[in-house]
Amino acid sequence: MLKIAVCDDEPVMCQQLKLLLSEFLTSQNRPFEISCYGNGLSLLTSPFHYDLIFLDIQLPNLNGVELAKRLRAREFDGILIFVTILADYMPDAFEVEAADYLLKPIDQSHFQRTLKRTLKRMDARWERSLFIQTANWCKSVKFSDIYYCEVRNRKIYLHTKHGVIDYYGKMKDLEQQAGSRFIKCHRSFLVNPDYLSQYANGQITLENGEYLPVSRQHHSLLMNQMLEYIAKQNHI
Repeated sequence: MLKIAVCDDEPVMCQQLKLLLSEFLTSQNRPFEISCYGNGLSLLTSPFHYDLIFLDIQLPNLNGVELAKRLRAREFDGILIFVTILADYMPDAFEVEAADYLLKPIDQSHFQRTLKRTLKRMDARWERSLFIQTANWCKSVKFSDIYYCEVRNRKIYLHTKHGVIDYYGKMKDLEQQAGSRFIKCHRSFLVNPDYLSQYANGQITLENGEYLPVSRQHHSLLMNQMLEYIAKQNHI
């Protein structure tokens, strides 16, 4: 599900954006959820993770540009789109990597073109990321940031460059999402071959210094997949 936030102190504008988003995303058969905020502080204190945020520039207490900077400083890696009457702040949009800068009143055709580009960008990102969704939060994690995945006591542990992320899940669902990007070396482990430093004596050594077991059942599969991976890398 696409999680969207709209931050604008004008309730009429919030409702207009919700209507435009709802009509377009429904026509694209995209499940979505939209939340509205009247100021930046309420958005910053929100517990939800959003994929897409629409920001007004003129907001009480904290303007949209400063709000965007704070979001990026908190490692928000979703898509930002400014919606404002102020054209003067357009250069600042590039600084926070905004996807677009829409001027009020909103031109519907421009809005739809922006959303089409945004959805394509999201689809490309999700193909390169593991998308995690629980009852209370959702998050995308780049496959390139994951060293290995571990399943233990009905929970999945993603060992990443930025720490460990855990959530309740099943190995079969994780394998389906990861596809051929990861290699199963044990019933409880999937390893990213990009970080595999050595395999010997039933044990994998990763570039970060960690060790993973390789079961007898998965030895041949690991060897075959590693040969395919090396051949692919040499071809590239």
